[in-house]
Amino acid sequence: MKKHVLFLAVFAMVAGCLVSTVQADDLKVAMVVAGTLGDRSFYDSGNEGIVRAADKLGVETKVFECRNVPSAFSEQIIAAAQSYGVVFTVGWELVDPLLEVAPEFPDVKFIHIDAAIEGVENVSSIDYLENEGSFVAGAMAALMTTKTDDEKINAQKIIGAVGGMDIPVIRNFIAGYEAGARYIDPAVKVEAGFVGSFEDPAKGKEMALTIANKGADIIFQIAGNTGNGVIEAAKEAGFYVIGVDSDQGYIAPGFIMGSMMKRVGLSIFETIQKILDGTYKNGAVMTYGIAQHGVGMSKDSDMKRIVGDDVMQKLDEIEKGIVEGSIPVPERN
Repeated sequence: MKKHVLFLAVFAMVAGCLVSTVQADDLKVAMVVAGTLGDRSFYDSGNEGIVRAADKLGVETKVFECRNVPSAFSEQIIAAAQSYGVVFTVGWELVDPLLEVAPEFPDVKFIHIDAAIEGVENVSSIDYLENEGSFVAGAMAALMTTKTDDEKINAQKIIGAVGGMDIPVIRNFIAGYEAGARYIDPAVKVEAGFVGSFEDPAKGKEMALTIANKGADIIFQIAGNTGNGVIEAAKEAGFYVIGVDSDQGYIAPGFIMGSMMKRVGLSIFETIQKILDGTYKNGAVMTYGIAQHGVGMSKDSDMKRIVGDDVMQKLDEIEKGIVEGSIPVPERN
């Protein structure tokens, strides 16, 4: 009998080490963004998760903005880590500063958004299969570019994409987009370019108009705040835009065909839940694709009205094929 009691006691101690719950009142969560909130895209999507965690879970939260000032990257991460036990870093620019700062705060849980980081004990990361979502966006564009009964669609099989910067994650977006278009019709041409900044709407507008002048009637903006210029160009020149990261349909109703959402807010909220219930793992890479509802088309009422039931049904079939593995989705070269 004593052996059973001893076993149970040891088991309880081990279980306590493996799963340690945290009270919401004791959890302080910060998010550091490389730029500023208000981009109506990537950063704002992350902020939705922070706001939701504060409202629904009762944790204390704060957002630190670096305003695209490189000298502020490390400073803001340090400031967050000094007062908060959980720090999300959002933006590719923050990877190197994070890796420098994290060892100085071994008790802080750092979670980087939008890249896979391995080998640092107190740094986990959330990586997104944006190529899966972009595959669906490309398929939608290819299906729609032949529907010439729509006044915004011309007779040419040309679609476009405007990327913010030529970095791996944006390349992955474009790889999926091009593959999705080819899946529907290999004859569809994709005109793509990089602005060189996520914070230059004027150049985004200029590049979008250039691509539209080449015959593209649907342009995928993958450019953060720069993408707001792409949307302005669409309203001026009369073509469709595919939004990115957040549901952007409200920005220009009738011109946003749909948005390829990267649900940063969802992944942040779910990660905070894991910390609270004890299932969070330090150093883990958490992957969000279509199966995890981490990426995918917005499917709002405006999108359904623009593309129609036939296209919506086809996109559902493609998503199912991606999840089941019958439709392979390539990554960037």
